[in-house]
Amino acid sequence: MAAIEKRNAKGKLIFRIDRQSKRGRYLVQRESSQFKYLEKINLVGFDKLPAGFYKDDGYGLTGGGQRLCREISKTYGKKIDLTLGSTGKPRLDTRPKTLRLLLPHADLTRINAEVRTLKRAGNEQIKHCLWGFMAETFRSQFSHLAKHTVPYTPGSLATILGKKGILKSLSPEDRARFEEAIPEYLQGISGTLRSGSKLQVIFKSLDAGRRVYLDKVVKEFKQKLKRAGLSENKWQEFLTQHILLLRSSYAEALPKTSVSLPGKFPDFLLLDPHGYLDIYEIKKPRTNLLKLDKSRNNYYWDVEMAKAISQVENYAHQVQRHADALVTNLRNTRNLAMNVVRPRGFIVAGTRAQLTSPKMQDDFRIMSESMKNIDVILYDDLLAGLEAFLQKLTKG
Repeated sequence: MAAIEKRNAKGKLIFRIDRQSKRGRYLVQRESSQFKYLEKINLVGFDKLPAGFYKDDGYGLTGGGQRLCREISKTYGKKIDLTLGSTGKPRLDTRPKTLRLLLPHADLTRINAEVRTLKRAGNEQIKHCLWGFMAETFRSQFSHLAKHTVPYTPGSLATILGKKGILKSLSPEDRARFEEAIPEYLQGISGTLRSGSKLQVIFKSLDAGRRVYLDKVVKEFKQKLKRAGLSENKWQEFLTQHILLLRSSYAEALPKTSVSLPGKFPDFLLLDPHGYLDIYEIKKPRTNLLKLDKSRNNYYWDVEMAKAISQVENYAHQVQRHADALVTNLRNTRNLAMNVVRPRGFIVAGTRAQLTSPKMQDDFRIMSESMKNIDVILYDDLLAGLEAFLQKLTKG
């Protein structure tokens, strides 16, 4: 059969398609409301009538397609000469007397699906709005509806995320909820070592999340380093928030506010994966590291650094002195197992840019290595380590 055609109950032609040339025409009937703006539809690349039409009565396009043509016609005040193709790109020519619209069937399918999802969601919302009214107004008859919640309409998320530029348009509330949902979704993926595709989804998502997060931390770190007047407290807040990222060998960070014991404690304590405790003291990036003894041509610790070193030594003494109470306190309040065995001390202060000569660099290294159980970490060294990790992730 070279051609197929369909007629309505009155014998009027609805559509005719030549199966060899894969060309045909669909005629919108005069009694249809669509006839005001769409009289016929040219079909290119089809050997049968594709989805998206009223097949039996010739009333035109269904759902989203019908609404799309109506809006386009309404905008320009002209009827549409529509060509529906099996392939190609959408095109609209508004110059002729009749609008010439070329629409690929894939786009028609997509707009139909989106409108169908929106209508379904709208109907659900209306229904549940009515249920809420019934439960409130006629409590005894509809008490069973009082705790009913609006269910999710399948396909809604796919429709939303399919829109171009959607991620750039998210509000702060949208972003917060999205970030909360991603880990929950990843945990729910049923992946095994055999299901490589599912695991790959998890790995790619995790890497993408790390890159975004690391990039933000690096930018914030650089911005803060440029601000000369940033207080020590602000640096303590920033490093407390990101220290496990900056010092990835640790498993848990404990700000001093989490230690409810008498005595002075450091800015925060860090636990390694084995539960051993280290002490961190935070100074500012512009803290002077060294001073020159001109008579001996040697450098020594500046006053602020000398104070910080003494402070860390005192902290280590306090932590060991109260070790039993500290271990018990953290076990009861944080459910953490901790070992206090010769805790190491770290002072985060200064930048490598302060070491302006080879002699200064050598003396800094000698004095740092001569201290017992105390290390000095420079701010730009922290940043460099973070940037190297980000570059590694970016390269895949």
